[in-house]
Amino acid sequence: MSKKRWSISLSLLFVMAWPALGSAQSLDSTTIYVNDQPVSTTAIVQNGYQLVPASWFRGLNISVGWDDRYRSAVLQTPNIQVGFPAGERYTDYSRATESIWHRDNLDTRTTLINGTAYVPLAYTATKLGLGVRYDSQKQAAVISTADGVPLMKAQQSQAADEELLWLQRITEAEASGESYAGKVAVAASILNRVGQPDWPSTIIDTIFQVEHYNGKAYYQYSPVLDKRIYSVTPSQETIKAVQDALNGTDPSKGAIVFYNPKKTDNAWVRSRTVTARIGNHVFAK
Repeated sequence: MSKKRWSISLSLLFVMAWPALGSAQSLDSTTIYVNDQPVSTTAIVQNGYQLVPASWFRGLNISVGWDDRYRSAVLQTPNIQVGFPAGERYTDYSRATESIWHRDNLDTRTTLINGTAYVPLAYTATKLGLGVRYDSQKQAAVISTADGVPLMKAQQSQAADEELLWLQRITEAEASGESYAGKVAVAASILNRVGQPDWPSTIIDTIFQVEHYNGKAYYQYSPVLDKRIYSVTPSQETIKAVQDALNGTDPSKGAIVFYNPKKTDNAWVRSRTVTARIGNHVFAK
């Protein structure tokens, strides 16, 4: 992000707090309505504000990534880019029509939990141009999109349906013998990689990426190399684990790679910073 920023106070338009749905900082399940369609996610309540995983907004076709330099979750639409620095009570944003950055000061802070960035729901939705309100009868936040298109689980459009299927297959192939947390972590690490600028920007391209070096092909995931990905059938547990990862759960704690130390001697992957060890897998970034 540019060092050139403007600081402004958060206007009343963005000072929206939902009634507390749980104790402060406790990780709870909640339901958000998007164009009247209920969607489950995890959430925390901080200073009376409801925070949800930044990755939850992927389901609204909003780009979500992570900037290591600024330790910031970055959400972007064609009209605006918003950075949420971890642990800070402000955001930096830049509109597509401008070349400068502005700052909003918040009454809550972006919070990292198990490698997942939690951001204020009402502020984020409004900043990205979505309609947002609190429904007292539903006792839930209600989000509306400009075109009225419902939230698609796993970013589902015709193309995203295919992406979801391949994410389920690679998770099944890589983690069929692992615990539920291990399955979620595998799926989450792949989504984390998609959000990195140095990797492909789609799930399919990430799964099937092949690098060529000195005449040798290097596959990112062994089930692609040995073709197991084409023969597996995702279990119901794997399907649920993938959905949890898409909703922002990340036991891998921000990992972008994972490996079985008994099966790989790859120096590069072993040089990465370890974030978690779950079952037979080591997760790293």
